[in-house]
Amino acid sequence: MHSLIALALLSTAQPAPAWLAGDWEPYSNAFLGLGMLSIGKGTLNWKECRGAHYDVTSIDGDSVTLKLAGDSRCLLGGDPPARIDTVRLTLRENRCDLGVTIYASPEALTRNAPDAEGLYGKVKCPSGPVSHAAANLSTTPR
Repeated sequence: MHSLIALALLSTAQPAPAWLAGDWEPYSNAFLGLGMLSIGKGTLNWKECRGAHYDVTSIDGDSVTLKLAGDSRCLLGGDPPARIDTVRLTLRENRCDLGVTIYASPEALTRNAPDAEGLYGKVKCPSGPVSHAAANLSTTPR
């Protein structure tokens, strides 16, 4: 019975949109320490966080919410460091910039209380970083 439930859950999983895949570089100061974000089909790499599995929990237009697997070692800075539980990624109108919102727990997501927000950009994108967008976005870990 458990294998049938698992199979049903796998068959309803949403695939990540194609625009999400690839390498994204940090524009926001708060994310410089995390470095390059590489998103593949079902996994992401981010600093010490290598091959972290994720599930797409929702897609709303150009916004995608990813829930990281419980065994991921994806951490935010801080004392003590907070585990990255959920990441919301929102593609900006220019199709080059990605708003990144990190939640350390399911409760923080429910309350819409992010632990960090910032801006990433697509590597080799013709528009380059949008400096005014980065300047106007909260980049301070909470």
